[in-house]
Amino acid sequence: MGRFILLILLSLGGVLSTGPLFAQSPAVPISRRAPIAAMPKRVMTLAQISGMATHNHPAVQQARRQAEALRGEWIQAGLRSNPSLGYEAEEMTEGSAGRHGVTFTQPITPQYKRTARQATIDREYQAALQLYHIQHQKVMNDALLAAYRVAFASRKCLILEELTHLSQEALKAGNELLKAQEINRASFLDMKIKSEQTQIALRDAEIAHRTACRELAILLALPERELTEISDSLNILPPELDEMTLLAEIQRFSPELRQARAEVETAKMRVRQQHAESGIDYDTNAKIAYNTESKQSEFTLGVAVPIRLFDRNQGNIQRAKSELAASQRNVERLERLLAQKFERQLGEYQMARNRVVSYKEILADAREALDLAFAAYRHGEYGSHELLEAQLTLSAVQLEYLDNMNALMESHVLLRGSFLTGGLEKPRVE
Repeated sequence: MGRFILLILLSLGGVLSTGPLFAQSPAVPISRRAPIAAMPKRVMTLAQISGMATHNHPAVQQARRQAEALRGEWIQAGLRSNPSLGYEAEEMTEGSAGRHGVTFTQPITPQYKRTARQATIDREYQAALQLYHIQHQKVMNDALLAAYRVAFASRKCLILEELTHLSQEALKAGNELLKAQEINRASFLDMKIKSEQTQIALRDAEIAHRTACRELAILLALPERELTEISDSLNILPPELDEMTLLAEIQRFSPELRQARAEVETAKMRVRQQHAESGIDYDTNAKIAYNTESKQSEFTLGVAVPIRLFDRNQGNIQRAKSELAASQRNVERLERLLAQKFERQLGEYQMARNRVVSYKEILADAREALDLAFAAYRHGEYGSHELLEAQLTLSAVQLEYLDNMNALMESHVLLRGSFLTGGLEKPRVE
C-alpha cells in the first residue's frame, strides 16, 4: 500500500524535477494549490510598471511644482518698485487755507541689482530641476525593486506550493509505511518535521508575496488588494559591468551630484548678488501744490540717496562666501559617498552574479540527482526518505537561486539608478 502511494507521489514529483524554473502555469490542479496561486492577478510587465511609476506620482509632481514656483519668484525679482501717490496740506491756519498738493514718490532699484537677483533665482531653479530628477529616479527605482520582489516571491510560492503538496503526500505514504513497519518512527518523524517546515516556508512566502504586491500597488496607485503577476522572463543575467566606466557614468549622470554642482553655481551667483546689493537704492519724489495765499501753483522735485557709511552689506557678502565654500565641499562629499556606495553595491552585485552562475550548475546537478533518486527508488535501491531528501535538495537549490537572482536584479537597479530609493519621502535638498 505504502509503495503504491509513493509511486503516485513519484509521478507528481516530475513537475519540479523536469519543469522550467520560472514556469508561469505549473501543471498542478488549482484545487490542490495554496490560496495565493488560485487568486486572480493583475498581469503586468516591467515596462508597464516603469511607465506607470512616475505618472502623476505625488512626490514627483511636488518636486516639479516646487521648481516651477521659482519661475514666479524670478519674475518677481525683476519687477520695478511700485510708485506711491500721496496728499499733503501745509501752512493751514485759522485765516488761511494754506498749501495743498499731491506727492508722487518712486523708489529706484538699479537694473544691475534686479538682474543679479534674477540670475540667482535662475540658478536655484536649475538646482530645483535636479531635485525633481532625483525624485523621479527614486520613484523609478522603488517601482522596479518592488516589481522584482513580487516576481521572485511569486515564483517561490509556486515552488513551495508544489513542495508542500509533495511532502504531505510523502507524509501520508510514510504513515502507511510506518504502520506496515517498513520504516522506523525516527524516519517518519523526520519526514513530518520536513513537511511542517515546508508549510511554514510557504506561509512566509505567501506573506512576502502579498506584502510586495501591496507595496507595488501603493507605489503605482493601484487597488491594494489585487495581487500582481510579472510576466517578464527573469532568467536572463544582466551583463558584466566595467567598474571604471560605470563609476564615471554614475558620477557624470547622478542627479544628486548634478544638484550639488548646481548648488555651487547658485552659491556663486549669491556672492555676486550680495556684492550687487551693496550698491545704492534711492528715492525720487515730485510734488505739485497750490498755494491759496499766492494763488500760484508750485512744483517740487527731490532725490534721497542713502550714505553707505556703516552698512555696506558686508555681513551678507561674508555669509554668501561661506555658503559657496560649503557647497563646494558638499560636491566633494557626494563624490566620495557615491564612490563608497558604488564599491559596496558593486561587490554585492558581483557576489550575487557569481552565486547565480554557480547555482545554475548546482541546479543541473540537483535535477540529475533527483532523476537518479527516482531511478534508484524504482529499482528498490532507495527508500521514500532518500527520495524526499533529493526532492527537498532540489527545491532548496531552486529557492536559493531565486533569492540570489532577486539580489542580483536589485543590485543592478541600484547601480543603474544612482543608489536612489525612498520615492514617497518628502523631496529635500541634499
